[in-house]
Amino acid sequence: MKFKKVLALFVMGMMLLSGCSVKNTKVNETKKTETKILKVGVAADHKPWCYKDGDKIVGIDVDVLNEVAKRMGDYKVEFHLASFEGMFGLLDTGKVDTVAQQITVTNKRKEKYVFSEFYAFNPHKLLVRESDNSINKLEDLKGKTFACEPAGAELHNIEEYKAKNDPNNEIKVLVSEVSGRELVAQNKADACLYPVAIFDMMKKESGLAVKQVGEPVYEEENAFPFRKDADKELLEKFNKALKSMKEDGTLKKIYMDKFGVDLSERNALRK
Repeated sequence: MKFKKVLALFVMGMMLLSGCSVKNTKVNETKKTETKILKVGVAADHKPWCYKDGDKIVGIDVDVLNEVAKRMGDYKVEFHLASFEGMFGLLDTGKVDTVAQQITVTNKRKEKYVFSEFYAFNPHKLLVRESDNSINKLEDLKGKTFACEPAGAELHNIEEYKAKNDPNNEIKVLVSEVSGRELVAQNKADACLYPVAIFDMMKKESGLAVKQVGEPVYEEENAFPFRKDADKELLEKFNKALKSMKEDGTLKKIYMDKFGVDLSERNALRK
């Protein structure tokens, strides 16, 4: 009788242990398949790269990031909306992992951030009024007004040019939250720099009486910035995914569908 009781207790104990083991296994499996979040700050006002369509955030950057997250494994993208300056504030305070708005790599930004692999190369030309035939190159800006936004790479580029080529400060720089193309069209500025790839689309949608002139002034390199103390494993996975998209033609397809030219290659619009 005593033996039967002991045997029964032993069997019950084994069942409990077995149950715990199964339960723990399920918990571990859940942990293994738990989706990780890639947090991205966006201003969502830069068509066609990153903008709002109703309540949805869409665009080239969104397509690229969603594919990157998919290739990283068990990741999904979570967008955090802010102003252009505000999204960098989110990045600086660790509230997001990176930001997306066709970000240009500049020397000043490289002092503060570490950048991903390049995912696009965007040549910029001077934009002037349709009626203005006096400007074809940067040298023609002396005595003129150049417009740019405070947080854009255009300000950095014109400042570098002026430091080397405008000792008498003959080029006036108008820094404004209003887009350079609008200031030029309104006769409040004479020129600005604008991406070649999206000029035709912008002009068609806006109806602005502007044109692009001369050869590309520079070709910006676009990448995703991360804090210098970013998780190394995250950054490695991100870069590996982005690089694979270029190698297998995924990036090329995105750009060909949108622009008819492959912006994942340098000097694509010069070929």
